[in-house]
Amino acid sequence: MKYLNSTLVAVAATVAANGVFAQDAAATKLWKGDVEFGYYQQEGNTEESSVIGKTNAKRSSGKWTYDISAEGQNSEASGIRAAERYFLSNRLAYDFSEFNYTFGYASADKDRFSGFVYQATIAGGYGRRLLKNDRFTWDAEIGPGARVSEFENPSDAGDGQITEAILRLSTDFAWALSETATFEQKLAVERGDQNTVSRSITSLKTKIVGGLGLKISYTMEYNEVVPNETVHLDRETSVTLVYNY
Repeated sequence: MKYLNSTLVAVAATVAANGVFAQDAAATKLWKGDVEFGYYQQEGNTEESSVIGKTNAKRSSGKWTYDISAEGQNSEASGIRAAERYFLSNRLAYDFSEFNYTFGYASADKDRFSGFVYQATIAGGYGRRLLKNDRFTWDAEIGPGARVSEFENPSDAGDGQITEAILRLSTDFAWALSETATFEQKLAVERGDQNTVSRSITSLKTKIVGGLGLKISYTMEYNEVVPNETVHLDRETSVTLVYNY
């Protein structure tokens, strides 16, 4: 419990520090990013609706770079909630040379139908800019951290909670296919003694007019250890409208 409290305090401190940085960034209006929205509805023999929203924002100031990502999804089938998920991540990086940097990362994932109440991660370490030019960017990161996973059913994990040290590895690749199309591949693996969590996002974003565009993405999230009656691999395909700013 003492280790859990320390981890949660560290996560809160990281998010709070990033929040202060974000407020300063907003004041100087140096943000860039995008907002996504998708909606699907079917009526008749089958009644189904789904709403998905995402936002990603980045701000660079000197040697500092701040990133924040958030997403939410809600789906209903025949009036019954079929999916409900929320995800938030914060990352703060400092460049100590042209291609090398340090980073701090914190995230929280809440999926109502995963069997977990939540999963929270905090990590920090070393990053390397493997490639950067007009068409390609490719970053890779590695560092230690901690993850807290709380199960909905305590019998699934002793007292219902797993707190463990992890090694986090991630890579972020972007390829500007043309002036109006960009391919992105993001992959993160959090390796722990009791559970390994992996998340992959493959996407293609195209520009329609002005800041408005269309994005097709395929997301996979894998938990090595899952509660009873839940699957290890979650997959999501989405088509969303995107506004870039």
